[in-house]
Amino acid sequence: MTLYFYLTEILSIFAITFQIEIHHLPLCFIYNDNRMDEFTVSVRKLTDEELMREACESTFMGKSHASLLDLYKAEHSPVRTQMFWVTLKHIPLFISTHLLRHHVGSVPFQLTCRDDRKGGNPGMRSKIDEVISKLKEVRNYERIATRTMTLDDVCDELEWLKDNADRYTPVNLSLLVNAQSLIDMAKLRLCNQAHAETRIVFNRIKEEIAKIDPSLASMMVRKCVYRGGLCGEMRCCGFNNTQAFQSEMKDYASNFSCKQIGLMNAVKQD
Repeated sequence: MTLYFYLTEILSIFAITFQIEIHHLPLCFIYNDNRMDEFTVSVRKLTDEELMREACESTFMGKSHASLLDLYKAEHSPVRTQMFWVTLKHIPLFISTHLLRHHVGSVPFQLTCRDDRKGGNPGMRSKIDEVISKLKEVRNYERIATRTMTLDDVCDELEWLKDNADRYTPVNLSLLVNAQSLIDMAKLRLCNQAHAETRIVFNRIKEEIAKIDPSLASMMVRKCVYRGGLCGEMRCCGFNNTQAFQSEMKDYASNFSCKQIGLMNAVKQD
């Protein structure tokens, strides 16, 4: 449950219990439930196909005629020459944390949340302190001992939220990332086991990459598609038994030749 809905639920119960109109409480500044509409994603490609071929030609005597798609499918070392600058603005801190876990082939630059510098701290703690202060003011006007939820209970809940609600702190994050890392990120961050909002953000990253490097975007798939239907998650969601999976699998397989697909050819031809 989001912070916004959690606070709304608490204060709705509070308003009914104590017969206080909710508009007297300063909730407008807590969180807009449309917060995921506010984030932005931009992707810039920093290197080109020629550099990838130059890397290939460094490994053998001859001329490379490999395409980007050829190398992305094979995932040989020259794919790491393809570098991207990904800029994410106003994403929740917990999503940034998810992306920061992918440290191989990715260098992160995250907006500081230090309160002694100009950073991304939105003052969540001070905002909730204001709510608590207002609730305590109301408590001084009316105290009803027989209620099942007292104002003290509400304040206790908000005190807990003050220490646990930082996950939605909006931050900016930039990644200097190579193609191999993006392929690897997609396996986990497009999976249904990833947080729903993390999937939204990563899908936006994939959409932006598709505009500048469609071959790479076609290789950025969830893990069960990458593995041809096998799921290694401890809590398998069952997506690999759905029509949606079959559709994604066909799209992915269409990038490979019949020889490359081998026994998976039935999936492509089905």
